[in-house]
Amino acid sequence: MKESFRGQCNLHIYFAEQYLNQLGSVDSAEWGGHFHRAASESLAWQLLLAYQCHLADVLEQQPKFGLRVPQGLFNARSFVEPDLPPEIIELADRELHSPWLSSLVTYSFLQTTVASPTGVGVIASDANSARRVSLDFADCLAELKSLIARHRATLMEY
Repeated sequence: MKESFRGQCNLHIYFAEQYLNQLGSVDSAEWGGHFHRAASESLAWQLLLAYQCHLADVLEQQPKFGLRVPQGLFNARSFVEPDLPPEIIELADRELHSPWLSSLVTYSFLQTTVASPTGVGVIASDANSARRVSLDFADCLAELKSLIARHRATLMEY
């Protein structure tokens, strides 16, 4: 069976839902207290992959624009061509102005160090990290699913 971007998107949404369910049901002391961070970052990664697969699906479903799926990580603002599908234009704007999508595409998986009162840099906690982006995972998942469903309904009209 041939893989499709739409199928990959659905798979990443499914995994994101599984991680979200685990966040609420597993004891936070699991994995020596690191379970919440591991599961939440895995959830963020699945959401980001689902979003990228959705972008790729939009490009594939609209061949008249002649755009190829870029290699590596990308987002809607990665495209600079003058003629873009309307969904890509919408998403590029949302990446700047919609809090949930902006937070998702700028999510920093790497912790930064912050100076402690003693002047020594320490690994930052989630709360103290200078570059940490806060995501409401349930809201982000719901918004992404809604956006994908709306775009897929629109793409069927083409």
